[in-house]
Amino acid sequence: MKYILLTYLLCLAVAGTTHAKLVQITEDNWRDVLTGEWMVEFFAPWCPACRALQPAWQEFSTWSEDLEINVAQVDVTTSPGLSGRFMVTALPTIFHVKNGIFRQYRGARDKDSFIVYIEDKKWSAVEPVSDWK
Repeated sequence: MKYILLTYLLCLAVAGTTHAKLVQITEDNWRDVLTGEWMVEFFAPWCPACRALQPAWQEFSTWSEDLEINVAQVDVTTSPGLSGRFMVTALPTIFHVKNGIFRQYRGARDKDSFIVYIEDKKWSAVEPVSDWK
């Protein structure tokens, strides 16, 4: 019985360490991305490319604490005003945001590429988005 309980607790601990820290951004909380460092994906549930990206984006979000960033999503079907505010014209669109400065991510769409983009500060070589409303 002791071993069953220990095994159960160990399984809970392991499961807890892989919990995704994916933040849902809406019209109500979008200003949160103006402070700190973020990777934000704009997506729509009906978009095939967005659906294909979801496993990698979810996996990347589990690294948010290690990378000391926030990983988020904006569903443009429930928050359509945000796609206009941030000039999103194609889906999925990914932005790196640091203290309110937006840069569009144009790299490979896999977890390792996202991690390297943050760790190596590759975003610093990308021209900031000129303006958002």
